[in-house]
Amino acid sequence: MKSLSLNTSQLLAVKHKDGPMMVLAGPGSGKTTVITHRVRYLIENHNISPSKILVITFTKAATSDMKKRYELMVGRTSDVLFSTFHSLFFKILRAHTHISLDNVLKEEQRREVLKNISMHMGIDMGDEEEFLQNLISEISLIKNDLIEIDYYNSMVVSTEDFRNIVAKYETFKQKYNKLDFDDMLYKCYELLSNNKQILHIWQDKFKYLMIDEFQDINKAQYSIIKLLSMPLQNLYIVGDDDQSIYRFRGARPEFLLNFPKDFNNVKTTILDVNYRSTNDIIKLCNKVIIENKVRYDKSIKGTNRNGKPPILLRHEDINQEASNIGNKIKKLIKTIDINEICVIYRTNIQSRAFIDAFTNLNISYQVKDEVPLIYEHFISKDICAYLSLALDKTDNFSLERIINKPKRYINKGIISSYKNTNLPLIDALFSSNQLKQWQIKRIEELIFYLNSVKKRNPCDAFKYIRKAVGYDDYIIEYANFKKINPKGLFEVLEELQESSKSFETLENYINHVNNVIKDSKDNIKDKDFKGVTLSTMHGVKGLEFRVVFVVSCVEGVIPHEKSKTPLEIEEERRLFYVAMTRPKDLLYISTLNTRYEDKVKVTRFLKGLVNII
Repeated sequence: MKSLSLNTSQLLAVKHKDGPMMVLAGPGSGKTTVITHRVRYLIENHNISPSKILVITFTKAATSDMKKRYELMVGRTSDVLFSTFHSLFFKILRAHTHISLDNVLKEEQRREVLKNISMHMGIDMGDEEEFLQNLISEISLIKNDLIEIDYYNSMVVSTEDFRNIVAKYETFKQKYNKLDFDDMLYKCYELLSNNKQILHIWQDKFKYLMIDEFQDINKAQYSIIKLLSMPLQNLYIVGDDDQSIYRFRGARPEFLLNFPKDFNNVKTTILDVNYRSTNDIIKLCNKVIIENKVRYDKSIKGTNRNGKPPILLRHEDINQEASNIGNKIKKLIKTIDINEICVIYRTNIQSRAFIDAFTNLNISYQVKDEVPLIYEHFISKDICAYLSLALDKTDNFSLERIINKPKRYINKGIISSYKNTNLPLIDALFSSNQLKQWQIKRIEELIFYLNSVKKRNPCDAFKYIRKAVGYDDYIIEYANFKKINPKGLFEVLEELQESSKSFETLENYINHVNNVIKDSKDNIKDKDFKGVTLSTMHGVKGLEFRVVFVVSCVEGVIPHEKSKTPLEIEEERRLFYVAMTRPKDLLYISTLNTRYEDKVKVTRFLKGLVNII
């Protein structure tokens, strides 16, 4: 093998042959280079058969990239198996069971099955997309973490409803001989645990196992890998405990931290040179992450590449933040490719302000996380229905949507009986002989409210609908019925109210909402569409850009207000660290004075560092 242009730590990692090894790879430290060179080293220097080597990554894209980079390096196709976990486990199941591709439930099919089960159980899903997404996440978690369902309490529905949903879902899969992606892990673990003969076949097939992004591994995946790596223990793991950010999927840094306890005579090396970022960015990132207690002790170095130090931006509120950053980006793209710029936030809901600002400033953008826009949330549709109805009393569709939000006790049967009359529905109900006097009074009250809404600007109309009309009360009642915390729903309301502040008329606001929804759908259809990347902190892991804005770095956002325990706070700090380590050249950190009209403080993660920036 030709001499390698690698640093000392990389060379040590590449030349490891037998036994377990842990490579702690900091951001931008060349871990893919190390993995591909190590594969080549095993084959060319130790005559290991390529077919005996297994390299596992977490996504199809990462697998494809790693395979291409390796084959480009060696100049030929290879029998080394580069695979995702799911692909490997499916390969094992297909070899020893009757399971085929026809048995696998696609994600959209799983969603549809769970939707039908929930509907038949009479569960009010509210925001259907959000409900199903959270439900699927919880079902995945119990499978990935090998949790017995009797010991799990759902946060989406009542524990009893959750167990019933899962039971009906399992019955469906058994009846139609189906399995989902999470089942592949669980069933593969069962197969290898219970059948020593099959386990020996696969232990003999792969003598050298290499796992990338090991900090993202869950209990089921790790349990299978431990089985496959025995008895030789030629398990080579590459990861960074400081970038473990998927606890909600069952991934925890403890798997990486406990690796030396799980295997004998583990060799360790740290890839501590960041080839991506400038020295000043790296120094600030080190000062942030060192505050975590549950981590390996390491300090990342740069390559003496200097540049502008990280820049702290202060803004009054989220709308000013988005607008100012948009104007700064307009100047940046005169000299920097727009695709090399990223805005990073903690939660998806924060994308709203930037989508609005970039739409107004005619800045192209792409949203990294495939989630519904806030304007497509049921709360947005409700408020817009109130605004539309205030402008046009003949808008029967909007009236049907909000007639019982809050409750006015007008049942669907009565509404249906008047839908085909020549009168607008609201007039027909007001003059109905089917309604009691107190119900008529509710309709009269609604008309009064709508007339009052019509006279207001969008922001005042929002406040009026929430307080005077009683929409906030409806949200509390809805949350109580669903047995969920209303806080998240009120955050949606606050964000939407914030979105209305820059509009003078109801018509302008409604048109804006419709245009943003249309533009978003057009962007999704255009596969080659480019622009500033808008992403959550989770979504940017593994990516890099020339310029990064980490926004709304205030208490309650980062760390998120839901994070209370020391372990949760440490994960929030790791999230912040992941965001801060994405830029090559320029890092902007943005803070707020107020959020939703309440005073806020700079995130504790910058405590003592604000004056350094």
